[in-house]
Order: sequence, then structure tokens, then C-alpha cells
Amino acid sequence: MNPTPDTLDLDAFEDVETSVVVLKNPATGAPTASTITLIGPEHPARKKIQFDRTRKIRTEFQRSGKIAVSDPVDDIDDETNYLVACTVGWSLSQGGNALPFSPEAARALYSDAKRQWLRAQVKKALDEAERFICGSAKA
Repeated sequence: MNPTPDTLDLDAFEDVETSVVVLKNPATGAPTASTITLIGPEHPARKKIQFDRTRKIRTEFQRSGKIAVSDPVDDIDDETNYLVACTVGWSLSQGGNALPFSPEAARALYSDAKRQWLRAQVKKALDEAERFICGSAKA
């Protein structure tokens, strides 16, 4: 007979607005000391981005009666804008020196054809909902 799992106390967990992502070495998969701070799905800025995307799709559908198929280049640009907007800080180095965070620097990294491994790690992290949930002090 299987034991009954513990009851989940809903007050024990809550959504958080940001998460610090530990980057992995792209060759070995080992964690590094480099981090990127991302906003979560409940952060107002990220919710605004999602709502704006949905409104754009709905508006086009109401106008034409069809779901618009966008150009792949536009899709990459939109995704880059999303990654930049969801990145609010980092601890990175380049060429042996600390790389100061700015939206422009984030755009340059996420657009760099030689750094697509970084883009992939950030995209994956943004899709991990559990990353933006933590234990609550209430419990």
C-alpha cells in the first residue's frame, strides 16, 4: 500500500517577480558563477508584454478573420525584444572583465550568432514556471 502524500499547504508557496538563473557551461553543462536575473510571469512588465502580444493577435484576427502568419525574421526580433525586456540584471564577464548590464548589452548578447547557447538558456529559464515560485514566509 502506498502512503498518502502530504497535504499541500497553499500558504507555503507564492509567486515571485524575479529569479536568478545560474548559467551552465555550454560545453560541459556544469553550473558556473555567472548569473542572469529574469522577471517572472507575474511581474507587471512581463504581463504587459504577454497582454500586448495577445491583443495584437486578436486585433488582427478581428480585422481579417484569419490568424496572421508573421515573417520568421520578425519572430526572432520579437523574441529578442522579449528576452531583453525580461532581463533585469546579470553577473557576467567578457574578455576577463565584468560586463555591465544594460538593455543594449542584453540585446547585443542575445543577437550574437556566437552566443545562441546563452539565448537558449535564457529562453528555457523563462519557460520554467517553478523557477518563479518560492516558499512563503507565511507558512
